[in-house]
Amino acid sequence: MVKILHTADIHLGAKFAMLGNKGIQQRQQLKNTFKNIIASAINEGVNIVLIAGDLFDSNSQPQGNIDLVVEQFNLLGENKIPVCLIPGNHDPFDSSSIYRKVNFEQICPDVKVFTEAEITYKEYPELDLTVYGKPNLSNKSYTSPLKGLRPSTSTRFHVALAHGSLYIPGKASEDDHPFKLEEINASGMDYIALGHWHHPYICSDNPLARYPGPPEWIPDQKETGSVLVVSFSDSGEAKIESKRIGVRDYDEIEIETSEIGSLEELKKKILTGANQNLVRVVTLKGLHEAELIVKPEDFKNQLEDNFFFLRIDDKSHPKLTKIPEATSQGQLIRARFIKLMQEKIQLSEGDEKIDAENALQYGLALLDGKEVL
Repeated sequence: MVKILHTADIHLGAKFAMLGNKGIQQRQQLKNTFKNIIASAINEGVNIVLIAGDLFDSNSQPQGNIDLVVEQFNLLGENKIPVCLIPGNHDPFDSSSIYRKVNFEQICPDVKVFTEAEITYKEYPELDLTVYGKPNLSNKSYTSPLKGLRPSTSTRFHVALAHGSLYIPGKASEDDHPFKLEEINASGMDYIALGHWHHPYICSDNPLARYPGPPEWIPDQKETGSVLVVSFSDSGEAKIESKRIGVRDYDEIEIETSEIGSLEELKKKILTGANQNLVRVVTLKGLHEAELIVKPEDFKNQLEDNFFFLRIDDKSHPKLTKIPEATSQGQLIRARFIKLMQEKIQLSEGDEKIDAENALQYGLALLDGKEVL
């Protein structure tokens, strides 16, 4: 039996500029989560750890991050758990690569860093396993990281590392280290450990190919951070378990202010589900009553202690208390719209009249270039 822990896109050293003063805390959380990954590998009794690119957010790293990685890799070595990793598009194997500045293989004897331009492999006879990989040489590339991937040894199990994008026409960029499903199918691998996409994704079930997503929250990630534990029985039967590792959660909520009757009600909406590890982005939209004076910065200051981080984007606008006369010759479209809607309002009753009045308000806001929908 072979048991693998697969992670990617850890992004040690990420700046988190959007978090302001909380950026320092989240950088520290990435370090803590990296330690949790190593502890989980030991506790789970895995045979090998695979890091499919972007261990670092860039090739410029403080010594503290390097020392942390060396410390944790050697902790795995003490537990006889080897590590295989590839440079990704954020920490590529270029002339300034962190993997040229620091010889992790020399400092950590149980670590293999794939740095050859073409796919190479590392054999683990005691596990009856061969691991294949090649580095990203730059941030962007039209070349598939799976190009030429085929089994090269007689071991029972064959696993590959790759950092790039599954090519989906119209959805993936052609210079984003693209690979195709056909390459996965032709690889002859038992498992392909992928990195680069910041959300979990199943590329293929035969052979198995997975993105785990980042283990801890980073910007543009919506899911909770996790790693994949992949087990192969002696018969070749595979089991994949997603294991939560990350601390932070993230969500985005939209609030239709036309449905809000008071500031207290708005606060209650924003606070729904709040917790100290939640990164929340709130968007206020629609047309609200003129009496409902919304000041996003004041709201943020009042409520942000209930979250790890709170951002409020206000795209709402107050309703017009007085509709201008439809007489302007300089704004014919606006004037005609007002006239038509006022005629409809006069001819309507009940809910239909309310809908027509709201349509007039929204239409005027859109004609004024306001984002209300």
